[in-house]
Amino acid sequence: MATSSKTNRTTRKLLWTLFWCVLAFIYLFPYTWMVLTGFRHGVDTISMPPRFIFEPTLAGFKHLFEVTGFQKYIINSAVVTIVSVVLVIGVSAPAAYALAHVSRRGGALLVAILIARIIPAIAIGVPVYLIATRLHQLDTYQALVVINVAVNIPFAIWLMRSFFMEVHPTLREAAISDGCSEWQVFTKIMLPLVLGGMLATAVFVFIGVWNEFLFALILTTSVSPTAPLAMLGFRTQYGVQWDAVGAAAFLVSTPVIVFAFIMQRYLVQGMTMGSVK
Repeated sequence: MATSSKTNRTTRKLLWTLFWCVLAFIYLFPYTWMVLTGFRHGVDTISMPPRFIFEPTLAGFKHLFEVTGFQKYIINSAVVTIVSVVLVIGVSAPAAYALAHVSRRGGALLVAILIARIIPAIAIGVPVYLIATRLHQLDTYQALVVINVAVNIPFAIWLMRSFFMEVHPTLREAAISDGCSEWQVFTKIMLPLVLGGMLATAVFVFIGVWNEFLFALILTTSVSPTAPLAMLGFRTQYGVQWDAVGAAAFLVSTPVIVFAFIMQRYLVQGMTMGSVK
């Protein structure tokens, strides 16, 4: 009986291991294939059957930097993303704190914020373009930053409000009783306690802004296109430049992966706030 039970546990463990290996393969194969595409010739990418053994080349990266000037688009994405993340967190943190601990009548505002978040981006594409045209802000960093901040603030407020609500209100009340101002309570007590949640929110906002495509397509032409938009240029009348597409996709995805890896401790900490009382 004991031997049979041990065999069942071993079999169950092997099956679970096999399941997770298959699941990992499903998730990782597209990214692996993208990386391989960046380091091989286009003919190797489209060959049938697929070639997993090939002669590595940096022709795709050489085309990016020497022909298309892709570094310019990477810099555009970095500028827009960094400024947008700083502004989103700077605006959302005080708003989330106020909705969680100060305001007792924020229900209508929260509903309005939620509605603003669920409106499809394409629905406001034309109005955004017309406004940017009237203000002479087409093809500028300012236009991209403003729209990315406006789109991501509702999400950031909702997420950070949940983190602030995990802090017991008696801490604020005690600080107010000791003579602290509301700003001092926010900066010296609340922010250190929800730092993990705030950084987790910054990671999600960073990913959203860095990968944003639609508004970059609507609002930019030649001066401030971002890296995801620039990848459209590798599809020409002569076909798709697969080596350049793979190299560009690798360069665009790498900063997100690196940033998320660096911030993973804070990301896990933020996502588990409140799970253990």
